[in-house]
Amino acid sequence: MPKQSFLPAVVSMALLLAEATLAGSPARADKLTLTRDGQPASALVLPDDPSPAAKQAAAILRDHVRAISGALLPVMREKDLNDVRAEGGKLISNERHLPETLVLVGEGRLTALLGLNSDGLGPGGICLETFPNALALFGSDAKTPNDPWGTLYATITLLEEPLGCRYLWPGALGKVIPKQATITVADLHIRRTPRILQRRIRNSHYSDRLQVGLDRLGFSRADYERAFRDAIRTDPALPDWFQWQRLGGKLNLNAGHAFGSYWKDYGREHPDWFAMQPNGSRDQSLAPDRCRFCVTNTELIDEIARRKLAQLEADPSANSVSICPNDGGRLTFCMCDRCKKLDPPEGRKIQLAYCYSTGGKTRQERFEYVSLTDRMVTFFNAIAERVTRVRPDALLVTYAYSAYSAPPLHVKLHPNIVVGFVPMSYANDTARANALRDWDAWSHAASKIYYRPNCLLAGYRIGTLLVYAQKMGEDLRYLAGHGMIGTDFDSCVHNWATQGLNYYVTARMLWNPEADPTELVDDYCQAGFGPAAGPICQYFQQIEELTNQIARNEWRVEAPYSPETVDRLQRLLDAADKAAAGNDDVLKRIAWLRQGLKFTDSQAQAYRLLEDPSGTDRAVARRLLDTRYEMMRNIFEKDHLAVNVACTVFKEGGTWKRLGWNWTVPHDTPATRTPANKPTP
Repeated sequence: MPKQSFLPAVVSMALLLAEATLAGSPARADKLTLTRDGQPASALVLPDDPSPAAKQAAAILRDHVRAISGALLPVMREKDLNDVRAEGGKLISNERHLPETLVLVGEGRLTALLGLNSDGLGPGGICLETFPNALALFGSDAKTPNDPWGTLYATITLLEEPLGCRYLWPGALGKVIPKQATITVADLHIRRTPRILQRRIRNSHYSDRLQVGLDRLGFSRADYERAFRDAIRTDPALPDWFQWQRLGGKLNLNAGHAFGSYWKDYGREHPDWFAMQPNGSRDQSLAPDRCRFCVTNTELIDEIARRKLAQLEADPSANSVSICPNDGGRLTFCMCDRCKKLDPPEGRKIQLAYCYSTGGKTRQERFEYVSLTDRMVTFFNAIAERVTRVRPDALLVTYAYSAYSAPPLHVKLHPNIVVGFVPMSYANDTARANALRDWDAWSHAASKIYYRPNCLLAGYRIGTLLVYAQKMGEDLRYLAGHGMIGTDFDSCVHNWATQGLNYYVTARMLWNPEADPTELVDDYCQAGFGPAAGPICQYFQQIEELTNQIARNEWRVEAPYSPETVDRLQRLLDAADKAAAGNDDVLKRIAWLRQGLKFTDSQAQAYRLLEDPSGTDRAVARRLLDTRYEMMRNIFEKDHLAVNVACTVFKEGGTWKRLGWNWTVPHDTPATRTPANKPTP
């Protein structure tokens, strides 16, 4: 990452993706003026029946122009300009004085007069064109219902470049709105459709699991929802971070684990439908909502196909159903002879585990086996064959995941099966290399493939600093060129001060997979930290190298953060503070990053105590963990999106019992707990 001379990545996008000027169009204006000296020099013009995207886009553009310049642009409808005609690419009226610049937001009569339309734009497609006295911003909108927000995307593209706005992370602090009384727009000619049809990053919210962490920290659901709502509030208010990044589009693929109720529905009458465990039992009661199947049982396959056809019949608009097996659980896959015959002995070696009850206790055993992909593809194909006899157009969605993540060796996929590819890791270089090779094989095996990774969850159990933006960007560019039609990332868990750069670069690459991830990071640093961009870029560069060390050496994610390393990173933030002296917004953003570093240091210190629990002074451990506990509560209340501490606490469970510390004992901190959650001695 360069330390200075940062090239705005959106400029690169425009240069890469701008099309040639429409044939026969007149020469464009060199520069259009939207505001002059804090006063309006333009008006926003909406079609008479604007799309929802156009209405929202006009409101967002108006609010942001006012925030930038202080000028409130008037808003008009095309019916107010019935007499306007086009001559030589200029909008002219003999009956009225037109504003210096007309900003046409949404496709309508005036864009047609200028020779523009959305024909040929796909879902989410955008068009930005300048004329001697007009700027056209529109998209495909309602013509492409799978992504009807093109006009909004076009407007955000304008706000980012040339107007210079950015949205680094949710909330007011992450919003960058440069101040300038006079706003001008140079020649723009951008016409493109997003290459990735579904650009999805799941946005984590409240859940029962999160409540476990909230209870341990002494907060309620209402506390969480209030803190989250306050943290994401911005002015101007819309859109949210995800929509600003132009995440959107739908593949209309119904995915997700599909058989949660089957043990309850069929276990008593048809125990033979379920997976035989290594001890001969088919009982699934240890994990009834995550049951495993005997995938060679034809009666089971017939029933699944019947239910999937009924599901399609119940929703005439649906053309896909999920056949994804259940995830996780305490039971393993079927070990009956018929199922095992489908597993090639030369398949990739894997580890399987299963639980069983004995003597009133539950025990777990692990054993080596081979990849189950061929057996699972045989199962998926059997369901697909039955469903497509009745519904030839139906798509059946499954995952390349778990014990069936390796590509199939001898079985071909039914053409109506869509694969969501899960494997990817940035905490393990070997796993990453395997995932890229497996993607190539799966992308050739499946007629349609999309990316459904868990890699944004890297380190979410502990919440510490991790940056793998460069690798992520490189991989997304590669996958987009090798069959990827969409994404469904699980998930953004809101560790913005420790892992937010990963979220940002991922979102930007989804909108434009041809972008350079290094330029995206440089632009993030320059836009958000201005005079301090140099040391901030070095800060992220060093964290990315530490993350690479984790991946190379298969270390725990907190392992690189020794006191010496933390001190070195702190000195970079100190240098950033010095460079940003007098710039309150930048200093606040640096303080935000510092909160993530302090949290990482606290986590690293705590986990180092676990290296030798028996040799650790319990009083020392208690003081450190009490201080850490209070830090978590302060982050929750004052820097809510810096780290999702409730998620981290949920994942930790009883980790600290080995040091004589647990969540249910009162701690020597000034924290005041709500009566409903106050722990007892």
